[in-house]
Amino acid sequence: MKRETFLGGAFILALAGIVSKLLGALYRIPLYPLLGDGGMGLFSMAYPIYALILVLSTTGINVAVSKLVSSRAAQGDRAGVWSVFRTSQLLLAIMGIVFSAILFAGSRYIATDITRDPRAYLSIAAISPAIFFVSIMSAYRGLFQGLQMMTPTAISQMIEQVVRVGTMLALAFILVGGGVEYAAAGASFGAVTGAVAGLVYLLIVFNGRRSEMGLPPRGTATGEKPLRTAIQVMTMAIPVSLASGVLGITQLVDMAVVPARLQVSGLAFDQATALYGQLAGGALPLMNLPTIFSAALQVSLVPAVSEAHAIGDARLISARTRTALRITLILMMPAVAGLYLLASPITGLLYGSPEIGVSLAALSSGVLFLAVQQVSSGVLQGLGMMTAPVKNLLWGSAVKLGLTWTLTSIPGLGVRGAAYATSAGFLVACALNLVALVSLMGADIIDLRGMLAKPAAATAAMGWVTVAGYSRILRATGSNSVATLLAIGLGVVVYGAALAAVGGLTSRDFEMIPGLGGRLARILTALGLVKR
Repeated sequence: MKRETFLGGAFILALAGIVSKLLGALYRIPLYPLLGDGGMGLFSMAYPIYALILVLSTTGINVAVSKLVSSRAAQGDRAGVWSVFRTSQLLLAIMGIVFSAILFAGSRYIATDITRDPRAYLSIAAISPAIFFVSIMSAYRGLFQGLQMMTPTAISQMIEQVVRVGTMLALAFILVGGGVEYAAAGASFGAVTGAVAGLVYLLIVFNGRRSEMGLPPRGTATGEKPLRTAIQVMTMAIPVSLASGVLGITQLVDMAVVPARLQVSGLAFDQATALYGQLAGGALPLMNLPTIFSAALQVSLVPAVSEAHAIGDARLISARTRTALRITLILMMPAVAGLYLLASPITGLLYGSPEIGVSLAALSSGVLFLAVQQVSSGVLQGLGMMTAPVKNLLWGSAVKLGLTWTLTSIPGLGVRGAAYATSAGFLVACALNLVALVSLMGADIIDLRGMLAKPAAATAAMGWVTVAGYSRILRATGSNSVATLLAIGLGVVVYGAALAAVGGLTSRDFEMIPGLGGRLARILTALGLVKR
């Protein structure tokens, strides 16, 4: 079965992430009229609880399986690969059953005493079985990712989302006649059918390609004690799960802190709530959008670095780390500039609320810091340093919360203070991760000229052309939507041309893109636009 390069795998996962995000955004358009404000509220009470449980129960084990499988595969220990997979499968099955049962049994209590709306228990109960199926699916995804086969994970993600959205809309339409609580429960049940569909696909691929993956026949003795393997998996998984939980908990704390500190600054209750909504519901999702690729690159880096580490190839580790950091900066620097310079036009285009651009502009630098934090965490995890990213993220979260408390209450700064605090928190976590990498690999791991100077020059050219182009197009058409879309397109073209002109791209960068990357590299090289 074909392995992908770590950048190729990242592109595949990123593409799946984009498709999933688009479906996740578009389903609300037909779902909202079906459920109305009340039904959407009930649906929104169930999903965050489910998502938090999944993060805590499966994310860490997925990464641990990926790392351990990659290490054993690099050493030719296919029996060890099988042992890790079987042990993690059992662990995840047990955890899935337990958490599904707890959520189902506690659904009425959660609805009555926590969300304060008894009708929400149907939605919470309906979504609870999905935890079991997603847990089992995580074992298969960890196996494929550890063998550096990202395509099965990517396809399963898209299948899961398509089936989920289809079920949500169908059941909401069928059940809405019985009341919004039943329609919301039907929409919540989409997570179950989506998870089942994704799991079925992975089972088909696994059974069909088992021999190609080099796995031993069923029933083969592995030579490893399951308990020892389970301890290894959990030792690696717990820090990763904690890191994922830190971000979720920080966002929950923000829910209480930001509106309260905005009121201290002199705003009324409804004004504070509205500004928090602009930050959390409008600006933050746009900040996270460009990091789809860096999140995918983090997943792909863990097995790639782990493989090189297992065979003791320090040069390969350094090369993959430098490449990952360089590509991340190439993609994220223009994203930061675009979100900052066109913050109000973009939020006006997407939300019809240009004022959200105030928060987005303040958050824009956080895109770069979050992306580098994710990628550097992937390298550290691949090296087996599971606790370092957690500690660094905790320090970043502490700085964020301290600054949020202080800055948000300052009159005239307000919600921008909360946004600046978020960016500062990611800056701290990012900087501490880079310090850890430099201490491990040396200062030359960061090539300032190649990584920063060239993308910065291209970004400056893009920014100037984008702002000037937006102003001229807006004057000519009188339409913010047209001006914003054309300015973004112009910016992409200018950035690509400027980056090629300063030598920031090579043909090898394009060759790593799956599909037509190799052909595109040959064409651009022949035209003299890029060098090898």
